[in-house]
This record gives sequence, C-alpha cells and structure tokens, in this order.
Amino acid sequence: MSEQPQRSDIPHLQDWANAMAFVASHYRQSYSPGTLHAAAEWATQKTLPDALKHLCRHAGLHCQFLNGNDRKMSAWRLPLVVQLKDGQIGIIESFDLHNSVGIRFVKELTLLSHCPLDSLLDEIEFTVAFRPASPEKDIRTESYLTRFQPDWLRKIVLKDWRPYTHVMLASLAINILALAGILFSMQVYDRVIPAQSYPTLYVLFSGVLIAAVFNFVLKITRGHVTDLLGKRGDIRISDRVFGHALRLKNTAVPRSTGSFISQIRELEQVREMMTSTMMTVIADLPFFLLFQLVLFIVSPWLSWIAPVATILMLLPGLLLQKKLAELANKNQHESTLRNAILVESIQGLPDIKNDAGRKSLSATMEQLCGDYCGIGSSNRKVTHGLVSWGMSIQNLLYATVVAVGAPLVINGDITTGAMVAASMLSSRMVAPMTALCGVLGSLAAGESSESKPG
Repeated sequence: MSEQPQRSDIPHLQDWANAMAFVASHYRQSYSPGTLHAAAEWATQKTLPDALKHLCRHAGLHCQFLNGNDRKMSAWRLPLVVQLKDGQIGIIESFDLHNSVGIRFVKELTLLSHCPLDSLLDEIEFTVAFRPASPEKDIRTESYLTRFQPDWLRKIVLKDWRPYTHVMLASLAINILALAGILFSMQVYDRVIPAQSYPTLYVLFSGVLIAAVFNFVLKITRGHVTDLLGKRGDIRISDRVFGHALRLKNTAVPRSTGSFISQIRELEQVREMMTSTMMTVIADLPFFLLFQLVLFIVSPWLSWIAPVATILMLLPGLLLQKKLAELANKNQHESTLRNAILVESIQGLPDIKNDAGRKSLSATMEQLCGDYCGIGSSNRKVTHGLVSWGMSIQNLLYATVVAVGAPLVINGDITTGAMVAASMLSSRMVAPMTALCGVLGSLAAGESSESKPG
C-alpha cells in the first residue's frame, strides 16, 4: 500500500462522507447527513487524516488508519473503509471462509460486490477503521429506559450546594444575635430594676446595640449572597428550559405559539420560589429547634405553647394544598388560552380584519379574562387567608404566653423576666413559620408551573 495522500479534494472527500454516513447508520449513530456533507465542503483544505477526524465528530465516530503491512482479515474487524489505487472508495462489510469479501462502493451503495481478498489487497491504497464514539442507542427504547426525574429543577438550582453553607452560617449568627434583645429584657426585669443598677442597664443596652449592628450587616450580606445564588440558579434554569425548547420535536411543540410562550413564562414563579424566597425561609427553619431549646431553659412551663401555635399555623396550608393545586392548574389553563389568543390575534390581524372576526374574538377574550380574574381572585383569597392566619396566630401567641405565664408569676413559679423573655422568644420562633405560610400558598402554583415545561 502507498502512503496516505496529504491533501483531500472535493469529490473524494464527499465519497468519504458517504462512506462514513453508511458506517454511522450501521452502528445506529445519530447524525445529520446534511451537516456531514456541509462539513466535507469546508474541510477540503485539510490533510485527509485531519479531514476525516473532523468529519467523524459530526458522524459520532472515531477513525484510525491501519498499517499497510496488516493483511489479516476477520469479521470482527468489519466494516472497514478502503480507498483503491484508482480513487474508488469502498466499504468492506463481509468476509467468508472461501477467502472472498463483500464490498460496497460509495457510487453504488445499494449493490454488494464480491471479490477475492488477495486481488483486492493488491489494489488497496490505504484502509481506515471507523468505530462509534459512544455506545449505540435505539431511539425506540431510549424513551422507555430513560427515567423521568421529577426533581430536575431542584438538581439544577442546588447543583452547587456549597455556597449555601455561607447562607446557613449567616442565618446561625443572625438568629443567635436575635437572642440578645430577648435576654436583655429578661435581665432588666429580673436584675436591673430590682437592684436599680443604672451602670448594668447601660452596659447591657450597649451590648444590644452592638448585636443589632452586626445583625443588620449579616442580614444585608445574606440577602446579597442569596440574590447571587438565585441569579446563578435562574441562569441555569433559563438555559435548561430554552435548550429543551429548541430540542423539541415538531410533533411535541404545541400548535399554539401563545400557549407555548405562556408555559415557558410560568417558570417565573418557580424561579422566585426556588431561589431567593424559599432559600431564606429554609435557612431560618432549623433554628426553630434552637429557640425551642433556649425557651425550655428560660421557662419550661411555657415552652409548649410555641410548638402548638406552629402546628395550628401550618395545618391549614397543608390541608389546602389539594385545593390550591386545582386553582393553580385552572389558573394556568386560562392564562395559556388567553396568551394564545392574544399572540395569534396579533399574528393574524390582517386576516381577522378581512374576515370581520373582531367581535367574536373580543367576546372570547372577555370571557377568558373574566374566568382568569375569577380564578386568580380565588387563589389570592386562599393565599392571603393563609398569610393572615399565620400573622394572627403570631400576634395571639404573645398574648397567650403572657396570659398563661401571669398566674405562674403570681404563684412564684417563674420570674417576670422569664415570662417576658418567653413571650418574645415564642413570637421570634414562629416568625419563619409565618413566611412559610406564604410559601405554602404559592407552592402549588410553582409545582404546576414546574411540571408543564420540564
């Protein structure tokens, strides 16, 4: 066999592209014939080895030039692509015990020619082996073997969870510093006022001021870090959803452009819920147990009230999830129809004017807007009710602790400072739960939006 040619020309490179397409189809590789032949047009100035490696990337293959002294033939090594001395490109795809090979020439791929191996070897200029770059896949079974991942959104947002440790550390410091004002009130009622010690009052108050300054700085820093993490998660979600939309098959794309746009826009609720809002609430939830421990140390007699109030606060939100999910699905359905009619009306405005269809479309849009506003009003009513319920429980909690603690103070079981500290600490404990009530109100809408485009 002679040496490899150093430059490729257009006819031969197109023949090589046809041969590679045949081999790629043999290995069931996914490729675009048009892209492969277009790449062959642009690779005419490369050497043949470089051009073939470039084309392999478009066909999902790897290639290797075989040694000219290697004359061993085996079915395990097939198919092989050869170029003969007269310039023809052929694909050897079979070999039998009678020393005969089956070869297809790219000019007549539908025909299989048979010839003796010895006579063919004398005419071969060089041989190239093409093999798949990845294991072959069958598109008919791929959809059944690929498991749907309902948590795809969480994996994207929490792909890099390490920065969230900074948010947790900041939340730890913020919640510990929040105890300064509570302990200050307890010490003032129990020690400063009975002893009438002004220096102690000034020292304790200066400590509370320092804690307030650090608390403010940490909250600003935590908010900045949370926004940065939310921005990164937002970018990843947008990239995933937009890339998924571009890869959709024509049969999977909704016929209505407006409904398709509406489905993608629904992810705005999910982004807000999964990034800034929910992360701040989740970061504060573990410290409920910390405050419960401190409350038990300060006043064991009053430590049971806050957990009971928390259960009463969250129970309606959990029980109403089914109703909220129904309202969210109806709201999304009406929003999709409204956006579909709006976009398609603008696209077909000349036809609508010619066909005098403005009145019917206006009536349809008016009906959809009425349904959408009605469902949205019901959804907001439930969500607002949950938030108001949580705030009412939080406000009532302070009075409940005082009402339960006053007889204990009268009987001498606890001090006045312990009662005041317990009431303040209980209100501080359930503050994240009030925010969680709002999250529960929007959770159903977020899950509905996540399930549509994902």
